[in-house]
Amino acid sequence: MMLFFEELMNFTGRWHPVMVHLPIGMLVIACVLALFSRKENYKNIGPAISLSLLFGSVAAIFACFTGYLLSLQGGYEQDTLNFHQWLGLAVAAISLFLYFLYKEGVRNSFIEKFKSKRVTLLFLMFILIGITGHFGGTLTHGKGYFKDALPTAIKTVVGIEDASEESVLLTNVQQAQVYSGIIQPILKQRCQSCHGEKKQEGGFALHDQAHLLKGGDGGTVLVANDLEKSELYARLILPEGHKKRMPPKGRKPITAEQIKLIGWWVKEGADFAKKSSDLAQTAEIKEILGKLEKGSEPTSPFEELPEAKKLPADFVQQLQAKGIKVLPIAGNSEYVTINAINYPEFKDQDLKDLLKIKDNIVQLKLGNTAITDQSLKMMAEFPNLMKLHLENTKITDLGLEHLNGHPALSYLNLFAVPVTDKGLEKLNKMPKLKQIYAYQTKATLASVENLRKISKQVLIDTGSYQLPFLASDTVRY
Repeated sequence: MMLFFEELMNFTGRWHPVMVHLPIGMLVIACVLALFSRKENYKNIGPAISLSLLFGSVAAIFACFTGYLLSLQGGYEQDTLNFHQWLGLAVAAISLFLYFLYKEGVRNSFIEKFKSKRVTLLFLMFILIGITGHFGGTLTHGKGYFKDALPTAIKTVVGIEDASEESVLLTNVQQAQVYSGIIQPILKQRCQSCHGEKKQEGGFALHDQAHLLKGGDGGTVLVANDLEKSELYARLILPEGHKKRMPPKGRKPITAEQIKLIGWWVKEGADFAKKSSDLAQTAEIKEILGKLEKGSEPTSPFEELPEAKKLPADFVQQLQAKGIKVLPIAGNSEYVTINAINYPEFKDQDLKDLLKIKDNIVQLKLGNTAITDQSLKMMAEFPNLMKLHLENTKITDLGLEHLNGHPALSYLNLFAVPVTDKGLEKLNKMPKLKQIYAYQTKATLASVENLRKISKQVLIDTGSYQLPFLASDTVRY
């Protein structure tokens, strides 16, 4: 019987994210109605105000109850949780008090004293709802959830600076312990806000060796010498936009070089005591490790680009009018990502038009568009293009042949593209190519393995592995 009640409490607590929006809506409506009631034409809406406050306060009380039950399940930062709980209780108490202030026919001396202050109390309640929601968002999404998403221009005006990260600096990288000196600092920077000591989404934490080995609700996430079975690594290399990719959308992404370091450590045995010199190192890994020794943390490849030409504002407006997104890679950068997600009619001629800003484009997202092999003939004219998304297009082996030899392309997404072994074989002369996503293509495993042997630096992800289910998979970010 005790187990039943415990499970029932857990179930009831999980209704909090659903129920919490009802009091917010009802109480905000009450505030709006109260403001309108001060005008002559709306003096008769008093009963609607009290009714909204009644339903809102009752819903707020129930939201507090479910929130308390949810908090008992753990995994939340305690100080933030305390603020959220007490502010939520304050909203419930004030809204109930306001109900009596606005209810007609109440004859109580104590209530009468505060009727002249009810608009002030409404304003206070409105402010508290916003602050309570802020702490709720922080509990769910981590600190800086709202602040970090502000446009760079607004951050500059109000004086908000992006939080600086603890840089990885090693005096002698070859004598450093790989886990404690290299891997753990990366996990701390990129993963511990959701999977740390204070918050453990999916029951998984990686702030120390014991928890990392323990795994989460879905089981182990680290399998020595096996990248595909190690979910710690497998989720990092899923294509952009995939619902299981980590870090999730909206969080600061992990860099390609950091992913390579984690993959190197796992592939070489995921040992927690060995030094860098104890593990086999490819030329690429040696280069990345060298950056750590120089005091240069693995950076975005975009930072290596020269200063870009000024984007023509009128042309950018023409693209956006079509529905083509033009997204700067950084706040004040003239380098951009072109995304045709809202313009599926995008065709070869549209790509030809983009040659006007060919030097500014570092990423093309052309998935689900109408481009043909003719478009890929033009890719050589985009000298700084590093990432190309062609998923769900009709590109063929002939089109891929035009990509071979591209000097800057490092990422190629071919999901559900009808290319075969012949197409993949034509991608063996690309000096910067690091990753190909080839799930649901017509290429065979033999062809994939052959390309891996020829271009050892290329990671070819066929998407053929199965990830264990985690409770956190149901969380929306």
